[in-house]
Amino acid sequence: ETTLCKVGGVGPGGGTIFFVDYQDIYTGFNFLEAAPAACELAKAWSSDTTHSLTAVNGWAARAVGRGQANTTAMVANGVVDYLADTSGAAFFANALAVGTCAAITNSKDDWFLGSLGEMKLMYDNLIGLGNLSLAYYWSSSESIGADAWIQDTLVGVQRGNVKTTASIMVRPVRAFS
Repeated sequence: ETTLCKVGGVGPGGGTIFFVDYQDIYTGFNFLEAAPAACELAKAWSSDTTHSLTAVNGWAARAVGRGQANTTAMVANGVVDYLADTSGAAFFANALAVGTCAAITNSKDDWFLGSLGEMKLMYDNLIGLGNLSLAYYWSSSESIGADAWIQDTLVGVQRGNVKTTASIMVRPVRAFS
């Protein structure tokens, strides 16, 4: 029951809740949940460093509430030609479900790669609570053609990083009401 959901608690997807919309600011969701730590994996954001995807670039794509739309745009364009393969961070997050990660034991299959704003909230609210690795995490927000935004959980900064870096972690997110 969502009336019992709070930051640091276990969400319906088996992960850790890292945001509660107490002020009812966002439409379409009241909570954000990080996938269980056992479901995170190091991946490249993309193998394409020469193109920019307008749908995931700019201030709007960094906002809280945009991760799902960003991931959908990345996956849709990946099938065409934007991403040279389907092994990138967005595809991994989008495919997370029962059977792809043993830590997910329910039917939740609506995971996505969090926007830069969502990854900042995850860092701010879960450092010490949600088993975040002291590492770098991809967001679904693009910086420039060759770079995407990352959240550094070592010192809390956000910066662009080359998309092909395969050592950056992906921690899928889901939104629910």
